[in-house]
Amino acid sequence: MANATYPPPIPGHGLVLRPWDAELVRQMAAWGERGFPYQAFDLGYLKDQQRARTKLAWAREAGPHRHFVACEGSAAVGRLSVNVRDQAGLYLWGVHVPPEHEGRGICRRMMAALMEWLQREYPASDFILTSNAFAEHARRAYLALGFEVTETRWHHESDFALQLWKVAPAERESLSPFLRFANGRWEVRTYVMRRKRGAPMDLSLRRPDGVPSGSSRPGLG
Repeated sequence: MANATYPPPIPGHGLVLRPWDAELVRQMAAWGERGFPYQAFDLGYLKDQQRARTKLAWAREAGPHRHFVACEGSAAVGRLSVNVRDQAGLYLWGVHVPPEHEGRGICRRMMAALMEWLQREYPASDFILTSNAFAEHARRAYLALGFEVTETRWHHESDFALQLWKVAPAERESLSPFLRFANGRWEVRTYVMRRKRGAPMDLSLRRPDGVPSGSSRPGLG
């Protein structure tokens, strides 16, 4: 059944952005997973049919959020969401490329396709997102797309903080430059990033130093 809050499929940069449907949920349930500290993005739980139906209903409900799956042909290769009514701007979140689809610029291409469509539909708004400081691959992709870091915050995310108590000390130590324990809870350094509409986007797969950049790992938040 068509959902009036969604546009027709959005093509761009070798991809097509589609709203969630049952077949795409089935494919995303089979995606590779990253685990800590990116566990919030893992979708293996969608193998449970009841949880899959609940998540699909959530992804298609009316409201300020639009949830898209990036497809190459019929294959789901990434996902992302946007809040079109955030007071700060068009808030991009849930940017996720599974490990098996890294290295082909999926993150940059699907974000570019969505932002180009959003610029036409919401011409007065800038873009905003947040990225945890440890998500360096993601931040490189966002910078290439014209985002700039405008603020640094310390953010508490309950699921992430809970996992910090459960993982091996070595895993937690690897994140120590980005963490602090304050007011009795774990917090992670987070960047607020903003992109002005019309800012140039670099969709190449090479960093300025000539090293292949690959695709972005997801960032919490």
